[in-house]
Amino acid sequence: MNVSDDMTSVAAGPEVLAEAERWFARLKTSNCSADDRAAFERWHADPGHAAAYAQTEQLWEGIGTLAGNAELEAMSAQALRATDPRSRQQRAGWHMPLALAASVAMCALVLVFALGVFDRVPPPVVYATGPDQRDTVRLADGSQLTLNADTVVAVRMGNDRRAVVLEQGEAMFGVAHDPRRPFRVEAGNGTVTALGTRFQVRHDQAQVTVTLLEGSVALDRPDSGEHWQLSPGDQATYSDSGTPVALRMVDTEVISSWTRGRLLFRSTPLAEVVAEVNRYAGTQLRLEDPLLGALPVSGTFPMGDSESVALALQALLPVRVEQGGDGSISLHRK
Repeated sequence: MNVSDDMTSVAAGPEVLAEAERWFARLKTSNCSADDRAAFERWHADPGHAAAYAQTEQLWEGIGTLAGNAELEAMSAQALRATDPRSRQQRAGWHMPLALAASVAMCALVLVFALGVFDRVPPPVVYATGPDQRDTVRLADGSQLTLNADTVVAVRMGNDRRAVVLEQGEAMFGVAHDPRRPFRVEAGNGTVTALGTRFQVRHDQAQVTVTLLEGSVALDRPDSGEHWQLSPGDQATYSDSGTPVALRMVDTEVISSWTRGRLLFRSTPLAEVVAEVNRYAGTQLRLEDPLLGALPVSGTFPMGDSESVALALQALLPVRVEQGGDGSISLHRK
């Protein structure tokens, strides 16, 4: 992407540079969508944004000229070892693709280069999962991130801050206590702040859901001036449309069941069960009668196996299962 000399002469502040670095990292991920690229082009149309992005590109190009530098090669090797999936304790199906690990390692090298040469806010390290993947990441401060399927987070660790941007998907955060460095998660037009706690954030399109499992977090929405202090079991939902935060109490064991590889429901409406099962399954369930959606469902079901779930629902509820010609599974009233 070429940028004119006039454009690169525009001064870019640290916040804009940080945003440019986040865009650069996002565009490097394998699951970057056409909508993401279109949003980037709109952002990049601003001359100040384009200048910041050009500086970020130059930073990466500069790394290529450092080949053979023993110190930087050692740092790169250390970063690769830190992101090697074999170096972390893993569960079946919970992994980071090797290409992504290499990308993360390069981000780490850029961080070192940026701190040493430009002395400004370091670029983020991006972690991502595909539609059928989950992953657990331990950060340098001891905090742990558990990423659900189809999730992208950008992490920036500094001397006075720990900042995470949840660009899409869902993640559970187990935060190491460090009062000198607040742990903040941005999602949509809100920010969640915690010092030592465990919580989940889900970002689906224009809606964000924050669920507190343990401890205490603060939810701030600068656009609307809202400030909420959540207690364990509280779930706050908000959207980019500017509607007020909706708060309710939830069953945290149900909400966090995906982290254990199973889906737990307790008197959950069938419509919500179908939507959650479809998040992880290639074969989709479909409710043919909307009135069935209110039926309560309780039980534990496998993730990614909608056929088994359909058969279980048929045994538990007054529904019958039909296989569609398109491969979908429809649920009808008996």
